[in-house]
Amino acid sequence: MSAPSHDPLLNAQRTGYTRSGFAARYHAYRPTPPEALIGMLLQLAQTPRPDLVVDLGSGTGLSTGIWAPHAQRVVGIEPLDAMRQVAQASHPAPHVHFHAGVAQQTGLPDGTADIVTCAQSLHDMEPQSTLAEVARILRGGGVFAAYDYDWPPVIHWEAEQAFCTFTDRISALWKQYAITDEMQQWVKHNHLERMWRSDRFR
Repeated sequence: MSAPSHDPLLNAQRTGYTRSGFAARYHAYRPTPPEALIGMLLQLAQTPRPDLVVDLGSGTGLSTGIWAPHAQRVVGIEPLDAMRQVAQASHPAPHVHFHAGVAQQTGLPDGTADIVTCAQSLHDMEPQSTLAEVARILRGGGVFAAYDYDWPPVIHWEAEQAFCTFTDRISALWKQYAITDEMQQWVKHNHLERMWRSDRFR
């Protein structure tokens, strides 16, 4: 049986991120990428100030705005209007832009991006078409960085145990009531293997 066809915009809408007020809560409580990431990617891209950094699945701009002091131009690609509206309001710098679009079709010219990032969102994107688009928009020697945060955060073992008990109960209720989710996702721990298999990246 073949896999169902993938509609990137519909898949983004199935995340539940379009619920009223969700974008503002997301922006308030999601972590910002660490500053050390910027220095590492600049070193790998061999440029002190990139001409263009592209952030795929940019959400409310938490992973996009960090590039404002470091790049000539920054573009976040985000399909959901509510997320993009929060991003635009939160990051008003004139060289930071948020475009409606999906990772598979950014609308950006070939070979123009020094760095392409994908923060905590690659698992929601169909890999083959996404990696092809990343390779298309990257310049020769450019860098693609897909990264995630892990959870629960390491604070105290009892808090972590309570969190795991909570999530296990949610899973049990989904199973008990036969709740299904039509959203397509790709397992995170296979990201690197898929990148290697694409034969598009060193």
